This record gives sequence, structure tokens and C-alpha cells, in this order.
Amino acid sequence: MKISDFEFFRFLVVGVINTAVGYGVFYLLLRYLHVQPYLANAIGYCVALSVAFTLSRCFVFNKTYKPRMVLNFTIAFILAFGLNQITLFLSLNVAGLIPELAQLFAMAVYTVAFFFLNKYFVFNR
Repeated sequence: MKISDFEFFRFLVVGVINTAVGYGVFYLLLRYLHVQPYLANAIGYCVALSVAFTLSRCFVFNKTYKPRMVLNFTIAFILAFGLNQITLFLSLNVAGLIPELAQLFAMAVYTVAFFFLNKYFVFNR
């Protein structure tokens, strides 16, 4: 299992960009267009996931678009987010961590899981 030079770093950069885009869309919709918070959040996530898919495909893994990638990317996101939620639950309810620390562990699990799911399931060679 060889990870090409800086591939994981590029994935993290995409994550930062993705977070900024998602929050930016949420904030603009909420504050300037007065969209309800839950709808603004959902739209922000949809836009951010589209950006994440495109940047991951082009910048991180350098792959030509194939329609099945969108479905696989969605599945990978759901799986990684599920692991995030399980980690958060266990960190809070079993380990007794404070929410702020528990979420840091959950985010780390999500990031690593989403990277490997993208590398070997979504954008596999």
C-alpha cells in the first residue's frame, strides 16, 4: 500500500477548502438571503461535497471522470460520516470525553477513512 508523494497532504488541503466553501455557502445563505439554518446547512454540504469531489478527482488523485465515481463518492462519504458518528458516540458515552475532544477524534477517523475510501473505492486505479 503505497501513498504517492503528498497525496494525503493534498487531500487535507482539499478538506480545508471544502470546509471553507461549505461554511461560506451556509453563512451567505443564512445571513444575506435569510434562508433557514437547516436548509442553508444542507445546501452548504451539497455545494461543498461537489467541490470536494471535483478537487479530489482532479487535484488529489488525478483521475478522469467516470459517472460511477459520483455514486461511489456519495457512498464513501456516508460510510466515513457513519464512522465519525460512531466514534463521536463512543468517545462521549464510553470513554467519557468532553464533546470538543470527542469531535477531534471523530474528525480524525472521518478524515483517514474518507481518504482511503476515496483512494481505493472511488478513485481506484
